[in-house]
Amino acid sequence: MKNEFIYDKNTLTTQDDLLVSVADLRDVIQAFTIPNEAQRLHEIQIILESIVRKNRLPRGSLGVE
Repeated sequence: MKNEFIYDKNTLTTQDDLLVSVADLRDVIQAFTIPNEAQRLHEIQIILESIVRKNRLPRGSLGVE
């Protein structure tokens, strides 16, 4: 169950600050308990897309593989 977070290095650096709600953190943690890998990746991607929207980043700035 190895998942890799990816980010657009032209948009974000590891030094950038993101606003992430407690609910988003809770959802990410819960998503990692989903046994079906495809479903787990889909759920995490939805959460990351929400974080991207909240931070007004370009679509596709964050993802998971």
